[in-house]
Amino acid sequence: MKVKFWGVRGSVPSPLTGYEVREKIINAIQMSPVEALCGEDIETFLEDTPFYKTSTYGGNTSCVEVVCCGDERFIFDMGTGLRELGNSLMKEMFDSKGIKVNFFLSHVHWDHIQGLPFYSPLYINKELGIKNRWTFYGGTDWQRKAEICLQGQMDPPNFPVSWAEIFKMTYEIKFEGVYDRMQIGRSRANLTTRKLNHPQETYGYRMVEHGGSGVVLAYTTDNEPFDPLEPDPRLLELADQADVWITDCQYTQDQYNGKRNAGGVPRHGWGHSYDIAVAKTAVMAKVKTVVLFHHDPMSDDQRIFDMQHKVEALIQQMGGNSKVVAAHEGLEIILE
Repeated sequence: MKVKFWGVRGSVPSPLTGYEVREKIINAIQMSPVEALCGEDIETFLEDTPFYKTSTYGGNTSCVEVVCCGDERFIFDMGTGLRELGNSLMKEMFDSKGIKVNFFLSHVHWDHIQGLPFYSPLYINKELGIKNRWTFYGGTDWQRKAEICLQGQMDPPNFPVSWAEIFKMTYEIKFEGVYDRMQIGRSRANLTTRKLNHPQETYGYRMVEHGGSGVVLAYTTDNEPFDPLEPDPRLLELADQADVWITDCQYTQDQYNGKRNAGGVPRHGWGHSYDIAVAKTAVMAKVKTVVLFHHDPMSDDQRIFDMQHKVEALIQQMGGNSKVVAAHEGLEIILE
């Protein structure tokens, strides 16, 4: 199983500004020894320097690609990261005369669907001999079904190309409603859904790859804990002994509670998780690797870096041994 992150932000895209890029360059130059400014030493210097000082976690919203057994593709959420993912698939699509993708929506808030209109393969006409097959999985108890929400963001006057036109020229488009505890069988993996705690209907997914590996991946973005030290049984069920648990960790506990030194705005009821709740769940579920995801748009790269180390420390204090990674655009995880 190969997992790749194309968008890791929550709520709204948050790219670096020109000023922030300039500051990173200046700081990197100031930190580097003279000999590292030329030749092969540059790469060594970059590898030995904390990630946040010379790179960025990224500003695109939620989009994670999972490929099982080399040939079945799953995409979890369709935030703005889907644009670059779509561009990367164009060659394969033309070479293979079409591709098949299973899209799994946690929910249809804008930051999880706004990349779809910019997904390049969506616009390739079947009359060119390209047999693209898209299957969208999403909940059905929203005020509007997933299909209507996806269609609505593209229909006039919101977008220049209508969903009706896309539907006509695509070889195959399917929509499948999901519900709590639904079992979804695909050729390379089985998935289970559980409803999460987030405004409007939101789902987490547990994926188990077929074959000898039995690799387990859990995807639970946009979930607010009822009690940080008493994880929701539904969340524990999804994350139970997962090889990789991709989870919402948008805030620190101080941000969540609106402490003055953390912005002063309480986030209660906004539907997102925070450091101590993630750590407790990881320990109780005995997760192997925790991937912090859905980073707050107000969090700069250093704050995300610090969050990773805070969660690591909390897990150790609670007696756990889970590895912690902060997701960044381009991050790849191979599970065997």
